[in-house]
Amino acid sequence: MDVLIPPEDYYEDYYNGEGLEEFRPCEKTHIKEFSNVFLPICYTVTCVLSIIANITLLIIFIKYKTLRKKFPVNMVISDILFTLTLPFWAVYAASEWIFGDFSCKTITFVYMFCLYSSNLFVASHSLQRFLDIVCVDSSIRIFRNPKRNTIMCSLVWLLSGLATIVHVTFVETQEYQQQKICAYQFHDQMGWRMYIQFQMNVLGFVLPFLVLLFCSIRLPCVALGRTKFQRCMPVRNEFGFTVMFFLLWFPYSVVIFLHALQNLHILHACTLNMHLDFAIHVTECLAFTHVFINPLLYIFLNKKIWKRVRNACKTPREYLLEESNNSSNMSVQDIELMSVWKYQGHDLSSSCAERPSTSLPEAT
Repeated sequence: MDVLIPPEDYYEDYYNGEGLEEFRPCEKTHIKEFSNVFLPICYTVTCVLSIIANITLLIIFIKYKTLRKKFPVNMVISDILFTLTLPFWAVYAASEWIFGDFSCKTITFVYMFCLYSSNLFVASHSLQRFLDIVCVDSSIRIFRNPKRNTIMCSLVWLLSGLATIVHVTFVETQEYQQQKICAYQFHDQMGWRMYIQFQMNVLGFVLPFLVLLFCSIRLPCVALGRTKFQRCMPVRNEFGFTVMFFLLWFPYSVVIFLHALQNLHILHACTLNMHLDFAIHVTECLAFTHVFINPLLYIFLNKKIWKRVRNACKTPREYLLEESNNSSNMSVQDIELMSVWKYQGHDLSSSCAERPSTSLPEAT
């Protein structure tokens, strides 16, 4: 992708050496051959893994209302919508754009809109956890407003939509070397190209990462007065998301910045230009793996959700044996009954409160 522009723009700029004519011709046929194979495979694998991971998390949210949180739900929705655009880019990278001008603008809008919103929801979720801890002892009313999360989610969608408008404005289908392409047409307006690159770096990486970094640094300080369990859970979650976000998006952002320097003719060597073209393909695919890594990370770092997923993968007998090993002071009948109830997802605390504590019916 040309600096955060759908991968299609490579076929217009990267392969005809635009911006390098005043120096010397730069042949990039081998880069196009590489992208024709690498990008479809990358997009297809990412799409499949994303559907599995996000649908799994979405089913958990639907089945267990107590585990349903606003920001993770919105993040999953954003990632699923982003994933639905990947098959279009895979077909396009393998051949040409065959879906028409309206689809070019629509797919680009959904793609960029969900890319921005997904990263912002990751950052907003960290900020929400930080505010939830702070507002326990805070007298500031806005921190304890029950509508706060709804307002923050709405702002993320709004900001993402506004940021995407510029992409839809300039993207269109074009004819290039007897092939249809879906690419940006800036009409020699270099300022808009630079603006899109700057916007992607700031809104797609810098802003979310600074929020994540702030929360991961401040949370241990705020949680010092809590119990050990209360300290470890938020700190582990924030640290995990911050490190993973940096590893996925920092390389891509660096390459975007270098491409901006290339557009300004600060970097113009043909060899360096081709290395950047290869790098943008690889780092882009690495960054796009966020659509399945985010839900997987959320599942693994959230003990309640991880327990549900782990139990769903067990047979009733395996679950019963595990519970019996963990409950040495209970009768066999009590263990069997409680294990069956927990395996089926019932709340034992509320169920046990409704039954006499002196005796339990035999498990059948």
